[in-house]
Amino acid sequence: MVTQAGKTNSAETKPAGVQSAGWQSKAVCILPLVCFFVLGALIDTQPMEAGQAINPQAYQWLVVLRVLAMSAVVLTFASALRRMFPLQMDHWGLVVGILGAVLWIGICHLQLERSLFGLLGAGDWLPDRDGVNPWQVYPDAGQRFWFLVSRFSLLAVCVPVAEELFLRGFVMRAVEFEAWDSTPLNRIGRTGLLVGTLYGVATHPAELFAAAVWFSLVTWLMVKTGKFWNCVLAHAVTNLLLGIYVCWFSQWHLW
Repeated sequence: MVTQAGKTNSAETKPAGVQSAGWQSKAVCILPLVCFFVLGALIDTQPMEAGQAINPQAYQWLVVLRVLAMSAVVLTFASALRRMFPLQMDHWGLVVGILGAVLWIGICHLQLERSLFGLLGAGDWLPDRDGVNPWQVYPDAGQRFWFLVSRFSLLAVCVPVAEELFLRGFVMRAVEFEAWDSTPLNRIGRTGLLVGTLYGVATHPAELFAAAVWFSLVTWLMVKTGKFWNCVLAHAVTNLLLGIYVCWFSQWHLW
């Protein structure tokens, strides 16, 4: 594709004559994230005993079932996913992922949201994450190992794929174009780009400043390269580094 500056962009384009994937495109973009939220609503992880931060067994099942369900949906509609987004990525995904992790962690530690909402008298409105410490919740080494395997699989694989599919694969294109599934990512207009940042803020209210910066950064990556899998790679790298940071420095509130 040729940009306004007259430069050739390496964005993914849909070959001529390829028909829209239709409902399969919608399914692969929407259902993985739906599985994430539906399972979270159905499985009660509230503590059963005094002194517990969470119900360990229920939480483990929630994480495992999310990984299995989200993976199953993506694999079921893998052909539609390949039609929309051939597996293409480059070094920019890695670079943005590392930078994104540094920015997310640094901004979160500033606690700007608490200060802002505190000034407005609404400090209690901000939600808290589960903050699960696996070494406390799962004292058995074997159980803790499998929890960490499933938790990092969810954090660094399933969530990046599902969220990028929903946001950049569907929402940001659908608000701009009727034939959204055949629209290259670098053709998304201002409305779609703004929606990308607003989505991040709305879904991460306790980290709204970090979310605004991070989602805008990945949107810049999307516009620059036009490659969907660069966005997934950046998301995965950020989440992986965040998870390692959380475990290494016991920053469970970021978990």
